[in-house]
Amino acid sequence: MSHSITEEMRFRQRLCEYAKKYGVTKAARKYQTNRQFVYRQLSRYDGTTRSLALRSRRPHHSPNAHTGEELELIRRMLRRNGIYGYAEVYVRCLKRGYTRSFGSMCRQIRKHGYRRPTICRKSYARYERMDGKYPGDKVQVDIKYVPPECIKFPSYGYKYYQITAIDEYTRKRVLSIVKEKSTYETVKFLDVLEARMGFKITTIQVDNGTEFVNDHEQTDRESPFEKAVREHGMKLRRTRPYSPWQNGKVERSHREDQKILYGRKVFTSEKELKEQVEKHEKRYNGTAKTSLAFRSPNQVVTEYFSNSRV
Repeated sequence: MSHSITEEMRFRQRLCEYAKKYGVTKAARKYQTNRQFVYRQLSRYDGTTRSLALRSRRPHHSPNAHTGEELELIRRMLRRNGIYGYAEVYVRCLKRGYTRSFGSMCRQIRKHGYRRPTICRKSYARYERMDGKYPGDKVQVDIKYVPPECIKFPSYGYKYYQITAIDEYTRKRVLSIVKEKSTYETVKFLDVLEARMGFKITTIQVDNGTEFVNDHEQTDRESPFEKAVREHGMKLRRTRPYSPWQNGKVERSHREDQKILYGRKVFTSEKELKEQVEKHEKRYNGTAKTSLAFRSPNQVVTEYFSNSRV
């Protein structure tokens, strides 16, 4: 508790001294307040400024406050599943009898310091988002470089890459590990993409990397990937140069891959690397997302096609 004398305390002392000398009514008029306020200050005033200090307004008891069991549940679920996001933590808590809202849970995490808040940089770039309207309406595809720090086996000069496809409507992802960043690998990935997604794809959105498209300023010829997209009956959409936020969903998912997978594990063989990426893909598609109303991508796909059949 602070022991400093504030201007508000001095104001109340002057008010009390004036009221003692000239009366409560005149004091209320002079200091532009009401008589009830003056009476309250007089009842507290004992001649010292400290007696007029502002008191805490915190209630002695709150019947709606979180119980110790609820706080322990939040802390335990956050420790086990916090790396997958607050939405997954909230869903896990609900399954164990938690009845509060998502915002209330997040407020308790901040209040008790269970996790340090992250400061996100705001983007001021003007870009009109075009989200998918149904599963397969638009799928973002990109390639992530697998960090060499997590590869603890002889690679013989090879670099490993992760090809990622994410559906904008359902957030369902398909991952694949390859040894080269080329149109040969991206075409092979595209050939099995619809089968692995489980639904037909209308539009593929990629950046301007040479593993996807050719530079139109240098040649008018289609790249093998562009031809494959056309042969599969899909549309190809390219993002604006140097604008990674236009492929924001797949870029954001790559940041999650780094935090959850590549930043925490090491791989002793190529087989283990592919197995862990496959396991991570299944875990991601089964994890609840705030943007999906606390449902997982697999749940959104199942619900959409179940309702369409009705």
